[in-house]
Amino acid sequence: MDFVEWMKSTGLSDKSASSYSGAITGRLTSWAKAHGLTAVPLGEIPELAKFLTLSEKLRQTPEFLEKDKTGKGMYAAALNNYQKYLHAMGSQKHSIEYGPHQKQVARLESESSAPFDPNGQEDARARVLREVVQRRGQQKFRNALLNAYSGRCAITGCAVTPLLEAAHITPYLGPETNSITNGILLRADLHTLWDLGLIAVKPETQTVWVHPDITDPTYRDLSGASLFLPLDLALWPSNAALEKQWAMARTKLADQN
Repeated sequence: MDFVEWMKSTGLSDKSASSYSGAITGRLTSWAKAHGLTAVPLGEIPELAKFLTLSEKLRQTPEFLEKDKTGKGMYAAALNNYQKYLHAMGSQKHSIEYGPHQKQVARLESESSAPFDPNGQEDARARVLREVVQRRGQQKFRNALLNAYSGRCAITGCAVTPLLEAAHITPYLGPETNSITNGILLRADLHTLWDLGLIAVKPETQTVWVHPDITDPTYRDLSGASLFLPLDLALWPSNAALEKQWAMARTKLADQN
């Protein structure tokens, strides 16, 4: 979606969209080039961070200050809208960050956060430690998985104990889901991907599946790898649980397409 189409999709009139687009490709670009801020048209700058830096400097130029005042803020509005456009496009490109849960996360992120309170830092540290403990898994459950998997991540073989977490194959719904066969020991980053449905295990082959949108070789190279399983067959992951998690990951993938 180009800049003009995006502005129209937000409810701006054709006239406003045309004016803002013209300002970006016309006078704003000319002023930016004249002051050595860019060698390319503003509309060809795809990175939000780069545009923000340039925009701040451009807003201080004599031409901008004069014309924006006489134009009743039109040039500032053009820059603001292009900034929002780049942000919107970047959000679409990075929607994989939360996999199929993007909409729920966006809703949570839209909630206003409390003002910073320096007097609450001790409580904050306590919350962080508590979250680490919770994330690693209930102690008894985590210890059982550490013993079962000989202290190694089931996917990578990583043996750095502080990084290993007790992941539930199917979501935690109370103590009864803390069965060791409903658990798998994962490195912290893989635990996140697992919970987001971006990594799963194919039940019939006991091999790793990686979401096609995960292109980083660090994770892509894990696709097809065999699991590091407990020596005791009785402690292997439940095939029924793996099938349920596999079906959930595939269903979410299909919903994205």
